[in-house]
Amino acid sequence: MEEKYWKQFTETGKITDYLYYRGMQICSRVINSYEGEKVHEPDYSNRYDTCSDTGRRI
Repeated sequence: MEEKYWKQFTETGKITDYLYYRGMQICSRVINSYEGEKVHEPDYSNRYDTCSDTGRRI
């Protein structure tokens, strides 16, 4: 089903069509996580490290 939305986006170039496509990807991840399948998600857990926090001075 994701391919349908991707094809629609490539034909129209509309942002809304791209958002529908991304929404289908996110929905699939959520469904798979509840079905017990392991879903690979990026790790952003080190967001507030001193090297990446723009509000801190070293």
